[in-house]
Amino acid sequence: MTDSTIPYPQDAGQEVRVMADDLRDLLIAMLVKQSLFKFDARTVAERMVEADLRGIQSHGSRTIGRYLDGIDAGDIDPRARVLVVSETPAVAVLDGSRAVGHVAATKAMTTAIEKAREVGTGTVAVGNSQHLGAASVYALLAARAGMIGFCTTSTGRPTVAAFGSLQPAVANNALAWAVPMGDDEPFVLDMACGATSWGKVESLGMYGQRLPENVALDEAGQPTDDPAAAKTILPAAGARGFGLAFVASVLAGPLAGGVLPIHRKRTPTADGSQHFFYAIDVAQFTHPAEFAEQLQSAGEQIRSLTPLDGVESVRLPGDFEAACEQRCRAEGIPLHRSHAEELQRRAEAMKVEVPWSTGE
Repeated sequence: MTDSTIPYPQDAGQEVRVMADDLRDLLIAMLVKQSLFKFDARTVAERMVEADLRGIQSHGSRTIGRYLDGIDAGDIDPRARVLVVSETPAVAVLDGSRAVGHVAATKAMTTAIEKAREVGTGTVAVGNSQHLGAASVYALLAARAGMIGFCTTSTGRPTVAAFGSLQPAVANNALAWAVPMGDDEPFVLDMACGATSWGKVESLGMYGQRLPENVALDEAGQPTDDPAAAKTILPAAGARGFGLAFVASVLAGPLAGGVLPIHRKRTPTADGSQHFFYAIDVAQFTHPAEFAEQLQSAGEQIRSLTPLDGVESVRLPGDFEAACEQRCRAEGIPLHRSHAEELQRRAEAMKVEVPWSTGE
């Protein structure tokens, strides 16, 4: 569940529907043009499209510009090889070598899954990496393998206020858990530690919508509902969100050879990112069929609970995104028209053919 209080905006009049395969092929072509190996380009594109399919538009294909610009600036190495710094049967530390974050993150979670399959759990920290997109797509890699998966990441300077202060102290770190539910879609908790994500703020601005109250502060530390004026986000649930953000910064920071957000001084691509992944092999703890039966039964009971007035139905985290993915695979992914046009502009500048029209 990306955010139960501030849904991603939707407006068919401002959107272009694009089929997932067409979007994936365009992203691959653009990344290959920017010197990525075809295998790495496909990995990046797949993770981006997975985020788009699940309705996490701010962390999907909309982010490609930051990676292309990061390569041009020399902050991202398009042909970097992710290296193993140290390793035990259950733990690995990887050097992302400043590759596009999706490449390092995919290798890291794949490594965690392999280790969990051997010894029960796998833990992988990644340093010297870049922004990885949506955390949930990596946790889902574990859930699709029948494991419980966890991912957190730390990117950028502090932008979330410390509890009891109006000044930023921690980054708006993402964290995601994914739990297999037998024949049901996995439980997926994907959240920012702030009251909302910066990507959600950007999305609301794109659609001409305002922020709710008690979400963001402007440059002067005053509450604002203007997405363009937001400079600091308040922590989710007060001290709880602040504490979660700090712990995420430790796991995906000093533990991975990086620094805490309060010590970051440069741009996110110049400073780079660190990540942390964890996989638990259910089969080495309990009988998988019994585990699945318990979760499916609980899921059915929870979904059958009486909803509040104005609430259509009770859902588990991940239900909305799973339904969104099914719908978008059939009908196409809704891209905001400005995003579709930006993709077209960049593609044409790179002499890459765009397989759709914005209707202009």
